[in-house]
Amino acid sequence: MPLLLVDPGEAPLFVTSFLRNMLLLGSKGPTVSKAAKAIGLLYDYYVLDQRCPTLDERGLHLLIRQFYEARRYGCESLGWRPVSLKTALDDLEYVGQFSTFCQDNYGHMEAHPSERVLVSAMSNREFNNWLAQGHGRKRFDLLYHTYGASQEGQGFVTRRVFRPEAGQSKRIRSAKYFPPEHVLDFISRAANTRDALCWLLIFYGGVRISELMHLYVRDISLDQRSGMARVVLAHPREGKIQWTTRRGTLRNGIRADFLDERYQRVPRQDFATYHPERAGWKGMKYDDEQRREGWIYWSDPRMGQLFWKLHKEYMRSVRLRVSDNHPYYFVSIKDDAFGEPLKLKNLRDQFYGNARRIGLSPSQDGVNPHGGRHFYGYFGATWLRLSKEKLQVLMHHASVLSTEVYYALDPKVVRDELALAHQRMLEAVPTFLNGLTLASADGDGSHA
Repeated sequence: MPLLLVDPGEAPLFVTSFLRNMLLLGSKGPTVSKAAKAIGLLYDYYVLDQRCPTLDERGLHLLIRQFYEARRYGCESLGWRPVSLKTALDDLEYVGQFSTFCQDNYGHMEAHPSERVLVSAMSNREFNNWLAQGHGRKRFDLLYHTYGASQEGQGFVTRRVFRPEAGQSKRIRSAKYFPPEHVLDFISRAANTRDALCWLLIFYGGVRISELMHLYVRDISLDQRSGMARVVLAHPREGKIQWTTRRGTLRNGIRADFLDERYQRVPRQDFATYHPERAGWKGMKYDDEQRREGWIYWSDPRMGQLFWKLHKEYMRSVRLRVSDNHPYYFVSIKDDAFGEPLKLKNLRDQFYGNARRIGLSPSQDGVNPHGGRHFYGYFGATWLRLSKEKLQVLMHHASVLSTEVYYALDPKVVRDELALAHQRMLEAVPTFLNGLTLASADGDGSHA
């Protein structure tokens, strides 16, 4: 019988019992070996890639999905290459059988649960497979005459809830969030006012770094009631806009037409792949579908108010000095490129340089621009305790599956970490708010 050895070198009891049970039920040696290998791969993924997080039931289900994706499409951290669909599905099924065995015999949570559904709820592909299996059963099942009295014969079947072969699989990646205890330090060490504005949008507005490249000056306004900045995220090509033509008349249209007519430019997502000004645009769920616009929701109102304060400084000292040859909000402040649209690569370099200034390494988990957006997601899920549906709206996720990842880890684990950061923020914010403007407005530090 194959054995699965784990640190500190002992064969885990549950796995050994499962493999022995497979042999008792008639499974052949090669099949049992494949099952042992699949369980071992899951163990490696959980320990080495995921680093042993404490998981609740939802997190356990998500781990299985992530494991499947790592097998199917590869996992760089473990050196796994992509495998065939059949191999990935076989590994998933072995893991599912092991999970069911542990639930039935030891009362564990089931990681890969099944559901009982009507045949009519099947997809066409699943239904055809079911018919083929039923037809094949006639050839070998001596009790086939009793099939009509069975649950399946009456139209009920049992199937896995997570079924990649049914077209329900979407790639799910681990959301490594920026270390919460360093967020304020990171923003306060911004090299200039422009960068501080970018970091506020990423950490407290949940904006993707590429989305910053598409903001227009007119997308920033003041919410008179709250004192917070109101920031619009519009589709770079299809977003609705009104502008004054060269003839002085008002025109309503889309941003692509506005850029072409007014500035002889194309949306930045339409530049060639390696053009320095290119910036991608990921699909999102818009707050106003007709106008193709979304709005920033500040996770901390004080940061929205701070943004407006810094915005006025940025406009006075930088943006109003730029000629009207493009509409973009964020611009380069280098002497030789002053006023040109800020390039995505340059802002990424600024981010990593800023991280190094506070003693962080880009190789650490979450120390990257998207880690800031993940911080926003985890903050909303575990500290503000927003529902998945609410957080989906705030983060403009087209699918709730994208939001699910923020609810996968044990809420207490993340909440305790965020609580420490939030307490520190409560103590430090007054000084932070007063000092950041002075520190950033003088323009010291690196520029792009």
